[in-house]
Amino acid sequence: MISLLKELGNLMSLTTLDVYGCSSLISSLKEFKNLTILTSFDISNFLSLTSLPNELSNFISLTTLNTRKCSSLTSLPNKLGNLTF
Repeated sequence: MISLLKELGNLMSLTTLDVYGCSSLISSLKEFKNLTILTSFDISNFLSLTSLPNELSNFISLTTLNTRKCSSLTSLPNKLGNLTF
């Protein structure tokens, strides 16, 4: 699974990524740091996720972040694409 995650992180043309409910990905979110043209990222239903890694600030094109049902999420990177908080 780790090699698949690394491959996903190298899909430079990927614009939408939905990892809804894939709790095993929580510790591997850093693998997606190269997805600079990603515009939509759905990490819904990660009940134990408390923060997003700072590497996700590389998502410079991000306009949509879905964190529905991430009730433990308390920390976001200072900058996350074109999102406004």
